[in-house]
Amino acid sequence: MLDFLTRDILAVIWFFLWCVIWGVYFIVDSFSLGAGLLTPFIAKDKVQRIQVQRSVGPFWGGNEVWLILAAGGTFAAFPLVFSKMFTFLYLPMMLLLIGLIARGISVEYLHKDDSSKIQNVLMWGWFVGSLLVSLVLGVAFANFFKGLEIAAGGVYEGTLLGLFGPYALIGGVLFVLISVTSGALWIKVKTEGALATKAGDIAKKTSIVVLVLSLVYLAYSFAGIEGFTANYSATPALYALPALAVIAAILAVVFAKQEKAFLAFCCNLGTILFIVESGLASIYPYMLKSSVALEYGIDVFEAASSQMTLSIMLGGALVFVPIVIIYQLWVYTLFKEKIKETEQVDY
Repeated sequence: MLDFLTRDILAVIWFFLWCVIWGVYFIVDSFSLGAGLLTPFIAKDKVQRIQVQRSVGPFWGGNEVWLILAAGGTFAAFPLVFSKMFTFLYLPMMLLLIGLIARGISVEYLHKDDSSKIQNVLMWGWFVGSLLVSLVLGVAFANFFKGLEIAAGGVYEGTLLGLFGPYALIGGVLFVLISVTSGALWIKVKTEGALATKAGDIAKKTSIVVLVLSLVYLAYSFAGIEGFTANYSATPALYALPALAVIAAILAVVFAKQEKAFLAFCCNLGTILFIVESGLASIYPYMLKSSVALEYGIDVFEAASSQMTLSIMLGGALVFVPIVIIYQLWVYTLFKEKIKETEQVDY
């Protein structure tokens, strides 16, 4: 199947798909992460906490499919990258898994026990899990864009503390704040009453911070990260990606102030999408870029699976990814009503 495609062409196609899938994951999961980050601070009682939970409950599990696709696609299409990621970044990956588990348990069980103590524990578990996921992913991808300390022979010379440099921390904080803004705008769109008002007010403030931090992060990327601009110099059209990120961030601020929450929400998603794609565009042909010397990094062609594996995967992706998209669109249509103040969870 698809034998006319060479291994190198398939590797490039899968790198493009890998970039798209990660970008989609970041935009679809940002609002559920943001809801978890906001719940302890904006939900004053059980009724408002259930409003927040119901706003994301039917969607967050389906959104995780994109994370599974991203991780599974990396494992199958680029097994060398997958193995090296868990070798080089073992502790951050474990923190990510702990965050995903804590978030999942908390969201699903928050409304299933009437004990205020247990509800409080689960609410803060949702917060901690969401914080770990958004912060670790932001730090991790900033390090991918900057380059890991990979020396000759694929030996990793970095330390855990070294992963949290200024650039990585800015990236981590930016991802957290974008998630907070997405969560606030989503709650504004999906709920009614005092909760929606509070969420809208928060979004007006955090969207401004996201704009400022996005400008700082992109300026740091282009001016302070060695080799970041190489692909941009070769293909100037790529400059459209960071430009769109900035435009989206500006529009998010404008629409949030105009109380156009859905448009602001979409623009905020555009900000995170184009920031991620701007970074991924800078590392090609490497998937794990080395900050020691470029030749020590792992490129797409070295990391790719066999031609047969890539061909079969491409065929499967062409069949099943549209099914996932159609299903998720149906779910969003099914639960499209605004959520009123209630103590019932009906999903």
